[in-house]
Amino acid sequence: MDRIRTAVVGLNHGLSHVVEVLANPRFRLVAVCTRSPKKLGWLRGEPALDGEPGWYRAHRTALLDRARAYPELAEARLTTDFDALLGMPDVDAVILAPPNHLNAPLAVRVLEAGKHCFASKPFAVNVEQGVRLLRAVRASRRAFILGFEYRYSPVFAQARRMIDAGYLGTVKQLWWNMTRGPLRASHNRLELSGGAYLAECCHWLDLFEYFQPGARFTRVAAFGGLDVPNTHVDFPDNGVTIIEYTTGVRGSLNFTYFTDQPEYNVWGVQGTGGKIRGDTEEAGRFVMFSGPTQDRTEFAVNPARAYHGLHGHLGFDRLHDAFADQIEAGDHAMAVDEAERGLENLLLCLAADRAILERRIVQREEFAMAGVAE
Repeated sequence: MDRIRTAVVGLNHGLSHVVEVLANPRFRLVAVCTRSPKKLGWLRGEPALDGEPGWYRAHRTALLDRARAYPELAEARLTTDFDALLGMPDVDAVILAPPNHLNAPLAVRVLEAGKHCFASKPFAVNVEQGVRLLRAVRASRRAFILGFEYRYSPVFAQARRMIDAGYLGTVKQLWWNMTRGPLRASHNRLELSGGAYLAECCHWLDLFEYFQPGARFTRVAAFGGLDVPNTHVDFPDNGVTIIEYTTGVRGSLNFTYFTDQPEYNVWGVQGTGGKIRGDTEEAGRFVMFSGPTQDRTEFAVNPARAYHGLHGHLGFDRLHDAFADQIEAGDHAMAVDEAERGLENLLLCLAADRAILERRIVQREEFAMAGVAE
């Protein structure tokens, strides 16, 4: 099949997409779009100076150096006009990396323009956005994939194989503990990011579904607050979440934004016959104990052979290949399934936020009553 002619929208996290598209022989970068002429200038070689933290500027400089090393970058059109990009007849697919609150509205427009769409997480930031995007995916007949890259990482794929093979018996509990430092300015306001669950914890909730495909939450309890002044956010900087699923599985998710220490993500799966405990350090690893003899199995991904990027964005490269696979397969059911999972993830994130805000258990039926299609 011919290379997929691709445009990238957004140049914060989108810069990683630019590099991946340039590096992947299945894609051809034909356009880059951002509202900031200054950021387009960075791709042309102008100094990348702004008020971002030093660690982020260093990471961005490394990505810019990698992107500029590809001669194909010079052939890509650089534009600040999103409407013009959607009108380009030689753009087959669009990868979106805008602020969270713009992701779903832009994805709808991409699909309505007849382009394949790779949308960043979260699926949306409210129910209305989510329902509209699901309808657009169903009507489009185009490929659609979400930026939940962790489910494509070798470490989680291997854990899933262990679960499916029965090494843990019947899975009963899933857990995730995320500890990190304050968010950057582009994510630290509720109106921009949607809060902790939509900005970041949606990844871990997606993995809970990955370990039990098709599961839906039935009720959620969560406790949290804005407790440490230097986290610079206007939403809870820590939380404890408990989820019950239709499968009978229970999940727990804890997060903080004031603990910038190693082992940022520690996770586990517990069943009637075994358990897994892992983390996302380097390219991901876990240890499993199973069976009556408590057999120990260790698994670690070789960092030299797997994308693990900034703060462990595991599976990022494989997600792009999954997008190409879906385009080439032409199976629209894959796109609809992706969107339905995205809406389910959104509802769970919103339920957890509501549980913290209203200090109560939130039932799934509340969203059905609000008009969300089951």
